[in-house]
Amino acid sequence: MSDLASKILAIAEKEIGVHEIDGTNCGPRVNEYKAATNLPADQPWPWCAAYVCFCVREAMKGGTYTFKRPTTAGAWDLERWSKEQDRSTWTKRNPGDDIQPGDIVIYKFSHVGIAQTSPNSKGNFRACEGNTDGEGSREGGAVMIKTRHISKVKTRIRFTV
Repeated sequence: MSDLASKILAIAEKEIGVHEIDGTNCGPRVNEYKAATNLPADQPWPWCAAYVCFCVREAMKGGTYTFKRPTTAGAWDLERWSKEQDRSTWTKRNPGDDIQPGDIVIYKFSHVGIAQTSPNSKGNFRACEGNTDGEGSREGGAVMIKTRHISKVKTRIRFTV
């Protein structure tokens, strides 16, 4: 795991348990996540990608990097963002079991998280995700650790720095 990926994962894990207020897609901490994107932070919109952008932004503080940090509010748009960067990120479509802690994992159901573990022998891995719930929704309202299967992953993004 790269230094940056390690920092991103540590920040993501510290946010576990944050909730939006009453299903509004807003709240004090949630709005801080959304402020890491290019959309208005005080407006109600799905924030899983904002959580990822926030974790990356916070991990980059104090460092010098040759790529632009993500500011998109769209889960699937993170793939485009990664492909536009230099070799600091490595994008892989349909990665199978090539997922490592600290990778950004984009799901086929328009959701995104940060891998906490690599897949086990059954293809399951854990990820820190924003705007999810106990059932694994992409509109769930909390930051949680979810167990996902590699078959649900559209793309993984790995930081190489």
